[in-house]
Parts: sequence; C-alpha cells; structure tokens
Amino acid sequence: MSWVVGLAWGVAVLVAVVVLGLCTFDLAGKVNRLSRDAAQLSALRDTLIDLQASIADAQRRLPTRPAP
Repeated sequence: MSWVVGLAWGVAVLVAVVVLGLCTFDLAGKVNRLSRDAAQLSALRDTLIDLQASIADAQRRLPTRPAP
C-alpha cells in the first residue's frame, strides 16, 4: 500500500515540475517582449526629443510681429 503514496508523490512532483517549467517559459517570453517594447520606447523618445528640438529651432526662426 505504500506504493500508492509513492506514486502520488511522484505524480505531484511531476506536475510541479511541468507547472514550474511552463511558468518559466511564460516569464521568459514576457521578459523578451518587455525588453523589445522598452527598446522601441527608447527609440521613440529619442525621435520625439529630436522633433522637439526641431520645433524649437523653427520657432526661433519665425519672424516676430510687433504687439499692437
């Protein structure tokens, strides 16, 4: 009868290993996706900073009208 207990523990360990493996796989995928998203956001931030500088430069070059 002790083989039933051993079998139950074996099945429980197998299920735990499978669940932990799936969790690890899922977390690794999410880390990769978040890393890609962070890189894209960083590139977008750099583009927006360049655009802001271009807008500021264009505003400085605009002729000013005297106030009435």
